[in-house]
Amino acid sequence: MLWIVPLILAAPGDLAPGAQELDAAELRLGELRAATEAAGTATLRLQAAWTEWASAKGSPCDDHDRLSLGWRIERFGAAWREASQALRAQASRVRSLRAASTVAPLVDEARGRRIGEALSAADEQALAFLQASAWQVAYVRPVLGACPLAGEGLDRGLAVAPLPARGEAARPVAVLARGSGFVCPGAIPADDAVVLVAAELGQAARACWAADATCACEVGEVFPGAVLGPPVVEGTGEPPPG
Repeated sequence: MLWIVPLILAAPGDLAPGAQELDAAELRLGELRAATEAAGTATLRLQAAWTEWASAKGSPCDDHDRLSLGWRIERFGAAWREASQALRAQASRVRSLRAASTVAPLVDEARGRRIGEALSAADEQALAFLQASAWQVAYVRPVLGACPLAGEGLDRGLAVAPLPARGEAARPVAVLARGSGFVCPGAIPADDAVVLVAAELGQAARACWAADATCACEVGEVFPGAVLGPPVVEGTGEPPPG
């Protein structure tokens, strides 16, 4: 009797990793590194602004602008935490791939050095986040817990564009996009989340908030820690009624 055995093809995940898997993992590591560094830059600059804030108000709860700054620290810090966790997981994957017997011979000295620098940067981001988070818990969160905030307001961010090192591409800028509109150009959904705005080398990032994907808004410079969204009523931080 002739037995016919169906041919079972191996899925990509069943095969030993090779150059293609390392390429994809390294690319993803770079993307996550850019996002993590952008969120970290925004958070650290906002924290520095908090320490330098000299409030003329009698009570911390009467200083809306400072409370708004603390709220932004919380939001960008949360985005930094999520990005840092994803970066750490991807760094672990790259380390495993680089050490695989089918991949290690493909990594020459230059690539090994590049991967090593990226992995070191991921470790540095993880440590920086832990330090910044501890500071935030000690100095910012108690104030926010004691003082309700009616509206956060909009802001163009702290006007110091992140400078890339020699040979690096321009770094994106992390901004908070309020509401359900879009960050333009590019029509990036806002979703009340931290998003990345691309920048050209040597120039500040430029963006605006639009109610829909037609991007009918006027772009302007934005910096780390910016908050974009619908217009707000002066002094309240809230969108106008209707």
